[in-house]
Amino acid sequence: MGEVGSCGGGDWADLHPPILNITILDPLRVSPGYNFIAPYRNVDPGPYIYDNVGNLVWSGAGSSGPKTAHAPRPCDYKGEVHLCYFQGEQHQGFARGHGVIMDKHYRIVKTVESSGAGASSDMHEFKITPFSNGTSALMTVYQPRQYDLTTNPRFNVRHGMGWIVEGVFQEVEIETGRVIFEWRSLDHVDPGESWTMPSSTDTSGDGLHEQSPWDYFHLNSIDKNVEGDYLLSARHVSAMYKISGVDGHIMWQLGGANPTFKQTNFNFSYQHHARWVSENATHTVMSFYDNASNTFNKTGDFSHGWIILLDHVNNTASMVKEWGAPEPEGGLLSGSQGNLQLLPNGGAHIGWGEHAYFSEHDTDGNVVLYAKVADRLSNVMIYRSGKYNWTAQTLTKPAMWAFSRLGSEESGMHVWVSWNGATEVRGWNFFAGNSSTGPWEYIGNATKPGFETEFTSGKVWPWTYAEALDFSGVVLERSVIQRTFVPSPSLLPFCNDRECDLSEKTPENLTVAYETSWPVDAKWLSPNRGFDTSHYYQNSPLTLIRHTWVFTFAWIVLGLAFLSGGVWGGMRALRHPKRSSSLRKDMQLGNYAEAWRPSRGRNVVETLQGWKEELEKSELGGRFLGRYSRVGEREMEGEWSEASSGSSRMP
Repeated sequence: MGEVGSCGGGDWADLHPPILNITILDPLRVSPGYNFIAPYRNVDPGPYIYDNVGNLVWSGAGSSGPKTAHAPRPCDYKGEVHLCYFQGEQHQGFARGHGVIMDKHYRIVKTVESSGAGASSDMHEFKITPFSNGTSALMTVYQPRQYDLTTNPRFNVRHGMGWIVEGVFQEVEIETGRVIFEWRSLDHVDPGESWTMPSSTDTSGDGLHEQSPWDYFHLNSIDKNVEGDYLLSARHVSAMYKISGVDGHIMWQLGGANPTFKQTNFNFSYQHHARWVSENATHTVMSFYDNASNTFNKTGDFSHGWIILLDHVNNTASMVKEWGAPEPEGGLLSGSQGNLQLLPNGGAHIGWGEHAYFSEHDTDGNVVLYAKVADRLSNVMIYRSGKYNWTAQTLTKPAMWAFSRLGSEESGMHVWVSWNGATEVRGWNFFAGNSSTGPWEYIGNATKPGFETEFTSGKVWPWTYAEALDFSGVVLERSVIQRTFVPSPSLLPFCNDRECDLSEKTPENLTVAYETSWPVDAKWLSPNRGFDTSHYYQNSPLTLIRHTWVFTFAWIVLGLAFLSGGVWGGMRALRHPKRSSSLRKDMQLGNYAEAWRPSRGRNVVETLQGWKEELEKSELGGRFLGRYSRVGEREMEGEWSEASSGSSRMP
């Protein structure tokens, strides 16, 4: 499994997202949106977002800390689109944790916990309840209990009390934590119906101790319909159930030991991710992911995503649509995890569970995207993945790294910039100066090709920063102010024009004792690098707008001057050009009272137009007026140019 690295040690060097290996991509038929995954057992487990060609959009590993995340996806909460996922401590076959709700700025605005007298919530389902207007959430709970397992000899447990995992789900009110509905498997499904006996698999448990309870049910998905009833999937009984939202009784069962329906053209087992598609009085359409195996037993050669039609009149179940993995052997068999998501365009997204792969299929079943996050032997897995639209306005600053091997035009300067989580960036403008406080000169632009954008300049500048632009050329944010890194003489032999080698430890026979007095040139001491502690970040566009009150106020006063006497003053200015220059000088020096006198007036329209043009050309004015004043330029210039130190500024 590859990982995204940094070029020379930039501020994003702490990100280690997987590199997607895309083996199939049809860019004309793949649906718009982003791919959401949450691998675990990798270097940085957590939620991630990628675009259709495999570029990283957001790494949320830091937001999860050392914990595992599962099933990230957009969700509706308080009338706005948020980002939801489970976060917790991973165990073998289950997890302990809570639900996380993030806003579009990637800030955690709410955590949702299970309630009642049970254990904390489990990874298998954290979902904003359909038809609840974002007020409640569905959550699974894996609840260990003491249980008499001696009553059924098939369990092969004797001479004392055993331990069992009861499959519990709750619908919880998000704001209050109140339990709206709770269902417990032991009250409706006897352990004798399990397809997974104690000590039979890696996730079954032996039932002999509280640390290894028998997981007879293994609840792994919950859905709810508009009538208020629930759809459950339970892996270890190989069954799906419709549960009454009134009293919890089983209304029907698909598969398992006591099925309601006869399966006409398919078999399944150890399934995941059951979802309703549609319902009426006589028929139900549903989707799920058929694992067909739990690694130790199987009912088929390959796993599939399926759409099933239930006929409630004749009590039959028929498979009406199927998707498989595009592997040379004919498919893929996944012994755990996985999901099927139906897409708005009629296609499907499938996560292949213990195989950390995902695929997208069109309406005819053709594979239009197939990506591999890690090889199976790595033991990296993804519980669920998905494809969604997402727009985010991250509050962090863009990260930057600038590097010059020699600090001269002979080697030039390379700059890399990225902005973790930003979805609306389409390009970058670059500025440079001789001091960390400026003044700044525009040096070029680059179209954003992926997560990281590279810019090169023949001239080497000591300090740089970048500003992110959207489709319209509007400035979204500005980066850190970065000093260009120039290797020291002792490091230079190990550097090329783009980066330096990784360091190595000095051999023991060459180590220098700590007590040794070794003078270091003052220019290489870190406090002498020239950073301004009060100005690490270039002001954002909004900050600049707040600081442009002088310009705004001056424009308002000029308008008033025009009404109160500017016409006469303007006529006089036409006969005395020096007064026009003097007026401009007074305004620049802040001598506004003198500038406003009608006797000092000039042709106000020409004055405003001239100042507007000069303001647009300046760094400050480009941010203040650029969105509106450069529309015409963009229409004439067409597409953004490629990265070049000599290219024109982006619109």
